[in-house]
Amino acid sequence: MAVTDNSSFWEMYRDLPVRTTVATVVPVFLGLAQLLNGYVHDVPIVEIAGFTAGMVIAAVLVTQHHLVQYHRRNLQQELFGEE
Repeated sequence: MAVTDNSSFWEMYRDLPVRTTVATVVPVFLGLAQLLNGYVHDVPIVEIAGFTAGMVIAAVLVTQHHLVQYHRRNLQQELFGEE
């Protein structure tokens, strides 16, 4: 019995809103806040861009990891009835 239905980001967000927000929105928000902070305090954009890029990349990777975990949990529940 092969299951090919992949879970979407929005399904995960609906089922786990806090976890998904912390993994996805918070790092992007921190990166943007750091850009604004650097602009207000006249810090060169090159110094802040690395941090912002790192936060966005981290958000993408952590979100992908959580989506895989979510999909795996759904498959286990469907196939084995595990909680």
